[in-house]
Amino acid sequence: MTKSFENMTRYRAAIFNMIMLYAGKTSGVLVAFVFLPLYSRLLGAEQFGMVAVILSLQALLVMMDLGMSTLVSRDIAARESDATGLIKLIRTAEISLSGFYFILLVSTAAVKAMGGLPRVDFVTVLATVTLFWLLVLQNLYYSAMLARRRYASASVIQTVGVIFRASATAIILANGYATLTAFIAVQLVFAAIHCGVTRRYCISLLQLRTASTLKDSKPRLVEGVSLVKRGRSLVLFSAAGAAVMQLDKPLISAFVSAASLAPYFLATTLCMLPLSILAGPVSQYFQPTLLNAVAHQNSELTRHTLNRFVTTLLLIIGLPCIIFWFFRMPMIDLWMGQNSGNITIARYVEILLPGCAVGALGFVPYNLLISKKDFKFQALLSTGLTLITLTGATVAGLFKSVEGVCYIYATYHSTSTLLSWMRAIFLPDTREAAKYSFRLAIKGCGVLVGAAMVINYLFK
Repeated sequence: MTKSFENMTRYRAAIFNMIMLYAGKTSGVLVAFVFLPLYSRLLGAEQFGMVAVILSLQALLVMMDLGMSTLVSRDIAARESDATGLIKLIRTAEISLSGFYFILLVSTAAVKAMGGLPRVDFVTVLATVTLFWLLVLQNLYYSAMLARRRYASASVIQTVGVIFRASATAIILANGYATLTAFIAVQLVFAAIHCGVTRRYCISLLQLRTASTLKDSKPRLVEGVSLVKRGRSLVLFSAAGAAVMQLDKPLISAFVSAASLAPYFLATTLCMLPLSILAGPVSQYFQPTLLNAVAHQNSELTRHTLNRFVTTLLLIIGLPCIIFWFFRMPMIDLWMGQNSGNITIARYVEILLPGCAVGALGFVPYNLLISKKDFKFQALLSTGLTLITLTGATVAGLFKSVEGVCYIYATYHSTSTLLSWMRAIFLPDTREAAKYSFRLAIKGCGVLVGAAMVINYLFK
């Protein structure tokens, strides 16, 4: 009886931790989904376009943090160091990131002094770089807390911080200060508070407060250089993916206009919701079982897991995407309020959403390739597709065609999934699993297309 009660308690704790983990991971996306329409209305198309560029660069830089969050998370999770070693690791990462952002700050100031970035004043430029630095450090501490499985504390701090920063920004903008400078100023103040609170709790929850007073925990320059070298492969691996997902907005702003960027940014935010919120957790749920089954060459378990994996993705991603695609105009009106720009957003969603839906299925071949540690191919594929996609987006931008950028990115998501599946079919150890899952996906997509035709017939 006692053992059964303990198992139930452990099971409930696991569910609670999982819920809190996803709450923290998705809080930023959901808060952005709620507040972006408000920011758009208050700032106007031109200034909101600049905000979209800043938010895209922010996401890019958080992903490209010199590999620090991944390295710190890995060492903390492995528990290979004592408290003194861990606090030294965190401090070394802090110094490495701070040094990088100091160089970035000086470089940006020099570019501005020479006449660059004409649409933004000098103080706002420097404040923006400082904001990036604080957000990257905050993500470092958040990742460290997750690595020690402090899911509840980390997620509460993350969610509350994001909500307060977004709410404070909205209040200031709505009370007569609807400018880019005011937006950055409020974001900077609350990011500093959020960063400080996260660091304080990180040190406390990881039980590093005593170690933080020791002289031995002070990092040296050579250790910072060594840590950066450890992270360089991670930077190269993640840089391509981060660049292709974020640099489209600055390209549109540079070659078309900041005002034209606003509806595109809102459309991509909508289309990426299924991938960022729904598909990721599904992949994380099935990944351990699938990797274990492939590693032990258990074909029966592999097929069973793939069947559930593909079916779940099709149901969770496919059906909502079909419904949203057909009813995109009234749903966008509900989200943004009645606005003439909603027609443009709907047009971009019409192009992007099918590609993003196919892209969500890419988690299946991705996990098969991960099971065989086929990292080199993934890096080459990611780099190659990034260069082709950004080149195509640049050409479309030169022709002032935002729709062209949408078609290019829809093609990117679809092509990435298909090429990954072809690679998994090509590898001997994953060939049968890849063929089986690909057939399941084709059949499932056929059913979904049939459902789409029925919906179109009933509601046209």
